[in-house]
Amino acid sequence: MKSLLKKAGEIRVAAGSELRANGDFTFDAASGISAEDQKVILLHIDRVSRSSRILAGPDTWKVKPRKRGIALPLVVNLAGLLILAGGLYGITLVFRTSGEATASGSELLSSAEGRLLQEIKREAEGRILEKDREIATIQQRMASLDKERDQLLASVESRVKAKEEELRSQLQVELERERERLVAEGLSDAVIQERLREFERRKTEEFRTQLDVFAKKAEADRVALQANLDRARDEYRKELSDLTVERQRIQDESRLREQQLRVQLDDRNKALEAERAKTADSLRSAQAELARWNEDSSRAKSAEDRLVGLYAAIRQSLRDGRLDDAQATLASLRAYLADPQVAVIAGLQPRRELDLFAVDLIERTISQERTKSSVDTTRVTASMDALAVVRDETGKARAALAAGDAAGAGAAYRRALSATRELEEAGAFIEGSWKARLAEQASELGIDEASVKAALGGVEASAEDGAALETAFSRLLSNLPIGPGDASLVYGYVKSAGARDAEAARRSADTTAATVPLRRAAAAYSDGRLLEAIRGYSSVLSRYPSASQSARAAEGVNLSATRLATALEDSEKRAAARVAELETSLAAARRDIAALNEKAPGASSGAAAAGTPSAAPPAAATAGGTADGATRAEISALQEEKARTEAALAEATARYEAVASAYRAYSAEEDAILGRGGDLAIVEARSKLDAFLSSADVSEAMPGMRDRIARYLESFQAAGQREVLFNAADIVDGASRIRDAATRDRYFRDLEGRYAGNESMLEFLATVRAGFR
Repeated sequence: MKSLLKKAGEIRVAAGSELRANGDFTFDAASGISAEDQKVILLHIDRVSRSSRILAGPDTWKVKPRKRGIALPLVVNLAGLLILAGGLYGITLVFRTSGEATASGSELLSSAEGRLLQEIKREAEGRILEKDREIATIQQRMASLDKERDQLLASVESRVKAKEEELRSQLQVELERERERLVAEGLSDAVIQERLREFERRKTEEFRTQLDVFAKKAEADRVALQANLDRARDEYRKELSDLTVERQRIQDESRLREQQLRVQLDDRNKALEAERAKTADSLRSAQAELARWNEDSSRAKSAEDRLVGLYAAIRQSLRDGRLDDAQATLASLRAYLADPQVAVIAGLQPRRELDLFAVDLIERTISQERTKSSVDTTRVTASMDALAVVRDETGKARAALAAGDAAGAGAAYRRALSATRELEEAGAFIEGSWKARLAEQASELGIDEASVKAALGGVEASAEDGAALETAFSRLLSNLPIGPGDASLVYGYVKSAGARDAEAARRSADTTAATVPLRRAAAAYSDGRLLEAIRGYSSVLSRYPSASQSARAAEGVNLSATRLATALEDSEKRAAARVAELETSLAAARRDIAALNEKAPGASSGAAAAGTPSAAPPAAATAGGTADGATRAEISALQEEKARTEAALAEATARYEAVASAYRAYSAEEDAILGRGGDLAIVEARSKLDAFLSSADVSEAMPGMRDRIARYLESFQAAGQREVLFNAADIVDGASRIRDAATRDRYFRDLEGRYAGNESMLEFLATVRAGFR
């Protein structure tokens, strides 16, 4: 085993340090530490290491007995062998006793006390196992404390050595820094060496002081930590002792409870054995009585099953009409009830009288059925013959209907109804009631079919003339059973409904027709052809004012004008930039011309001496003048184009703003009017539309739009009125052709469902329906 000092020496040798022959340590020659300081440092290190060293020599671990001889070791070994043999024998006895207890206690464990005993054992074992785990945990902690203590003792020297290495490195760094500073000051080598020695001595003393402080602090930390470890170890020992005592207490308590339960279990088993002996006789007598009762019950059940079977056979025979079989089975039932062995069965005695009464009742029923069957046979035969006649005549009637012979079919049906007196009476009643009902309906209606057809012809002939159409429709309604003033009211309803239908048809037609122009205008707007887009949207507004796309067209006009204005502004900005660029070029050209003019005299004299080059400056001047003229012409053209563009933009903007303002005012007024509701609101809104289309701004932007819309409205209104009148005529004609009141009511309900959203048509239908009533 090597001491820490020897290990440190080996580390120093491995690191490159040297030991002299006498064992003294020497630093590296390049360390810069003087021999005296090295001795002082080494002495301090040795002193610190000796203070923390545990001396161990060859005689440290030798044990010297106080007494010598062979008698005492022999006695000790014999005693140990005896104790070992006794322990083995005791373990054998314990396990043998445990096996016997297990074999004899198998019966005990089946009872509640046995299960409780097992539960107590399991609980005690769990608690003991928990204490064992706690004890093992404390033992591990104590082992960890021992390990920490060993590490603490081993770390003191390593910490001192590490501090020593740190101070040595710091000393080398500071010496090198001081040497560089002195060399930088330009001192001589002798002075530098002298100051370095002084500096090294001073630093060595400082480092020695620091090392002493560190060593004392490390020793104090070691002592404090050692005290803490000792205190924790004492606490763990006390806790271990407490846990051991607790474990022993749990074992004792478990053993005591187990013994008490075993005593209680033995007492209970003895009591149960005595009780079992007392109840054995009563159990045997009860079993004998139970066997007798079972035998009687079996006999009663067998007899009852036989009776139920006979009853079921009789019922099935009666249901199938087999009276002879029912009679034979009834005889067997009567004989079985008269059997003495069946009569003495206790379970059947309460119901014996009931069974005999049932047998007599069934016998009387069979007799009645025999008597009634002879009478019913005659009736059934007659009914079957009549049914054959009805089927035959009905087949003939169906064949006649298939061949188109209605008279032959009627005669066949009458013969079928004459098959029995009852059918003949029912057919006569139905025929009379239908004839009376038809005569009553014909007398109630009293409508001349020829006059109605003549009035319908007049309506169709006067469809083109409004006044004549009204007169013809009134003449048609006069044939109906309604009041004198109701005809005009009905015509007003019809005319109003026709106007609404015409308006709806016009809106639908405008919406359909405006789809293609609106799509073209949108495509022109997407392609950047803004003027064409404005014309397209304006044409949609002028040609199809009732289309549902009018709002989109107005919005398209707004967006196209806005985009056109933006494009014109961008063009104006580009033109202004171009003008500025041209003005800059013009100023530069003017500066070049001025520079050429300044150089002109010198160039003229040079040209006189040379002969030919005298024409260059005038040529240059001519070129400059030409460029200046072209630039001025381009600027003038751009300015004129800018002025025209601005004028066109201002005119288009003013026109668009006027149209947009007029449309906004019209739409606001129309929404307010329509919001009030009623027929007069529609008329007033129409007048507002005429005023809007007749305004100067709209007429200038969209000439002829009012006339186009008026033509469309007149055409749609005339068509709608004609259609409504024709529909009304069809309704009246269809109602007049229906003679049945229920069928006519169903006809009017169908019409009301068809015109559910048209109030005028519903009022008209109500008036016509009331007239027919």
